[in-house]
Amino acid sequence: MFRKRYLVAQFVGLTAAILVGNCALATAAVGQTTSAERAADCSAYASIPLPEEAEKAPVPKTPPACGSFRSYRGIGRPVNYAEARACAWQERLAQKADLGQNQKEPSAWIVGGSLILADIYFNGAGVKRDIPLAVRFACESEEGMGTLALPEIAKLSGSPRVRNPFEFCDYAASTLTMNFCSGYASEIADDRRSRYFNSLKSFMTPEQQATFEKLLAAQNAYIEAHASEVDQGGTLRGIRTIGSQGILKNLFHTEVVHFERKKWPALSDNQITMADVLLHREYEKMLQHLRSQPQEEIDQGAVTADHLSSVEETWRSYREAWVAFARLRYPVAVAVIRAEITLDRYRLLKTIR
Repeated sequence: MFRKRYLVAQFVGLTAAILVGNCALATAAVGQTTSAERAADCSAYASIPLPEEAEKAPVPKTPPACGSFRSYRGIGRPVNYAEARACAWQERLAQKADLGQNQKEPSAWIVGGSLILADIYFNGAGVKRDIPLAVRFACESEEGMGTLALPEIAKLSGSPRVRNPFEFCDYAASTLTMNFCSGYASEIADDRRSRYFNSLKSFMTPEQQATFEKLLAAQNAYIEAHASEVDQGGTLRGIRTIGSQGILKNLFHTEVVHFERKKWPALSDNQITMADVLLHREYEKMLQHLRSQPQEEIDQGAVTADHLSSVEETWRSYREAWVAFARLRYPVAVAVIRAEITLDRYRLLKTIR
């Protein structure tokens, strides 16, 4: 999801395939005026009439905390398009009144209101599909977004429906919107992984469940700490950080899936023995490199030796949690799993600059 996430891979130097989305495009309704018949900018869409329910939405006095994107995509709650729409109308009014962010749902300041209404009406999610209205909302959210989306929308006329929804976040034009859309995509992925982990617990003994919970907590602590190992310079630091953290989250999920299927890492005895040695050498090498950085780069957000050593301690706790869980859940593969987690860290350290 979200084509713009390809930007992340340019900065973190890790597996791009994890970050590049697969946004499939939906179609325009038969017999409906399409974007191809309109001007190639937002000006022609400002006068598209709003549906009747827009007039019924109460004007909020404070930024709403309903989180329309959560109901729309089923993040932490069931998918409910009517609920998403009702919330999005309020968020839109709050956006127009410039009420700012609700700290309980800060993402909805951008990924809410007009943006979610654009997705809802383009995809016909619980409503009759209305492409011009969707473009109006996209242009309200960010004019550059609407303009960038128009050429792609024009190509969709007459195309068959496809499975995945159209995402206006794919056409985010500003750094601000791109950062928020990246966070939105991350929340969707986090929710899917969480659902899998919760389903997995039902097949565990109580002792395994408790140890797995500790592993998840250690993983979260490591990934949060890892943010300080990502260069924080420039306006794309948010996307860069979320992308790098997403790679680690996907790696953890993939390894759990493989281990549950008894697909152990293909490591030789020598690789298992040398894992700690390789990591130690790379860690010391990276520390020396970071200690030699000019102060100017550090002031601009570069990773420091102190950052690295702090995260390394958090990672060691994470590895210990993995070993404790493996002893209970995968006793025949404890050594190879420990080595693989160690080599994961070794490979990551080689990407830090």
